[in-house]
Amino acid sequence: MKKNRVLMLIVVVVPIVFATASGALAMSDKLIKQRIESKAADTFRLRGAKVDLAVENGYVVLYGTVDLYIQKMLYEQIVWKTKGVVEVDNEVRVLPGLPQSDEVIKHKIMELSQTHHRFRGINIVITVIKGAAHIRTTLEHPRDVLFLKHRVAEINGVTSIDIQAKFVV
Repeated sequence: MKKNRVLMLIVVVVPIVFATASGALAMSDKLIKQRIESKAADTFRLRGAKVDLAVENGYVVLYGTVDLYIQKMLYEQIVWKTKGVVEVDNEVRVLPGLPQSDEVIKHKIMELSQTHHRFRGINIVITVIKGAAHIRTTLEHPRDVLFLKHRVAEINGVTSIDIQAKFVV
């Protein structure tokens, strides 16, 4: 009789434990998704972006379209700062609302490099092909790469950014 009670207890408790664990995982993914969507909705620079996301076990995939490359970067930053996120795959595509020629984009990047005090006197080679900006330069500090990338990402028409930098020793 005692064995039957233990067996009954196992039969009843084990499924409840597994259901609770999987329910908590699903709720966690739902909570992650809600937090990301809420933060994105509260971010002024992301208004008008058409981005959706899928979350499973803390792995997040972003997909959809944005007008500016900086919006793609902002979405990814929001996701990485969200508790419970394990990995991010950013499949968001940049489709500029007002496409610009590669020459205009190149000119704007060159202007940035010539007018901003961080980049005065640096050697910079810029190539833009179908909105994809490729920049080769020598900088003083690694944070300058991030600064440059953020400024270039704000230029309308930029669809991707590749910066290869060497640093002054």
